Amino acid sequence: MSLKFTIFRILSIALTLTALSGCAGTIDGGRILAHEVSGTGPAKVIVLHDWLGDRRNYDDTRPYFDMQNFTYAFADLRGYGGSLKMKGVFTSDEAAKDVIRLADHLGWQRFHIIGHSMTGMVVQRVAANAPDRVISVVATTPVTANGMQADADTRAFLEGAAKDPAVTAKAIHALTGNRLSDNWAAFKVERAMSSSTEAARLGYLDMFDREDFHEDVDGLKVPMTVILGENDLPFFQPDYINSTFGKWYPNLTVVVSPNAGHYVMQETPAFYASAVDAHLKRNMVK
Repeated sequence: MSLKFTIFRILSIALTLTALSGCAGTIDGGRILAHEVSGTGPAKVIVLHDWLGDRRNYDDTRPYFDMQNFTYAFADLRGYGGSLKMKGVFTSDEAAKDVIRLADHLGWQRFHIIGHSMTGMVVQRVAANAPDRVISVVATTPVTANGMQADADTRAFLEGAAKDPAVTAKAIHALTGNRLSDNWAAFKVERAMSSSTEAARLGYLDMFDREDFHEDVDGLKVPMTVILGENDLPFFQPDYINSTFGKWYPNLTVVVSPNAGHYVMQETPAFYASAVDAHLKRNMVK
């Protein structure tokens, strides 16, 4: 690694931490997830990010969210973004408890919840653990509740993606259909590596690969919309989602974004915001 790249990485990490330090990561002794609240609406929405990013992944789509009817809390999980210094065991149950603690801190008794990829798994755990509090769920390109259960080669590749930027770039390209530029991948890699700890990335990898709690969600009646990208991997395509989510959730809607892969909110932000808006308004409490 060149000295120039090393200095760039150090400066990028420092700027990231400075930008995120103003959020509520140290409230209540650091037990509350760092978050940013946007909007003034009466209906509440908690928004979670994916494995290779933080809450800023939603920046491109936020201008198109309905901020008059809804209030959104964009949160950083333990080991990510403004919660970078929060240590943990990085399980779905711990993450779900963190979400409920955040909702309690905000005074939100009931809320909608949005997750992406690995937190598409977490939001299912939240809904299973607190069905009386979760109004509805949006799971974007989600890991299913039975986990990936990756074979040895895939697991080794994912571990490499958690540690080595070159492998991370390959993962980013694969998740977006190998159709976007190296500049895009470089942006995603830099954000992934600068906004999360290796311990968190490896810990959450264990979560979304090895956990299996599908029996806890089987038959859960919470309204659920799964948003997919047509250029994503087979694990995140309608056939697999309908064979898993479709069996477990009786109130399931599946939406597929054209010209998107795994990062629908960044690749097709207006489409994504429109799909989220339609779901939330369809499931508003009257």
